[in-house]
Amino acid sequence: MLIEETVTNWLNEKFTEESFRECYVVDVHHSPKKLEIFLDSDGVLDLALCTKINKWLGRKIEESDLIPDAYILEVSSMGLDRPLKLHRQYVKNIGRPVTVHHQNGHIIEGILTEVKPDMIIVQQEVIEIEKKKKVKIILVSENWVLGTPEELDYFLKNYLK
Repeated sequence: MLIEETVTNWLNEKFTEESFRECYVVDVHHSPKKLEIFLDSDGVLDLALCTKINKWLGRKIEESDLIPDAYILEVSSMGLDRPLKLHRQYVKNIGRPVTVHHQNGHIIEGILTEVKPDMIIVQQEVIEIEKKKKVKIILVSENWVLGTPEELDYFLKNYLK
């Protein structure tokens, strides 16, 4: 079993304990000299909790001799600068400002208002030339991501009146 898989399994088991129940693994990266763990939580994931997990995981790795050579272990929260990856993260961030980067290079900024299994809904406030505020709702789905900005404009003009 790969190191990343083993560590993820250990953490998922740990997160069934009452004091860690709101935590979940977002990403695990292993290189020859470094093991990085990125976590998130439905509640607060502060430095104290990351430190507890780091110490527990470090002992577990040493006891099992999972990584025989010297390495650096970093356990941290996802932070504001890292992209959302899991459905659970999107749900946690409803009502917050988001920036959506599409595969086609188009960028949308707005408030994340809803999360569905196959799409998110982002609300934008647009100020028109006459200085009137107007709210635009943008549905961001897998199909849309692969489309062009022109296809999005067509969709918005014809389906979101």
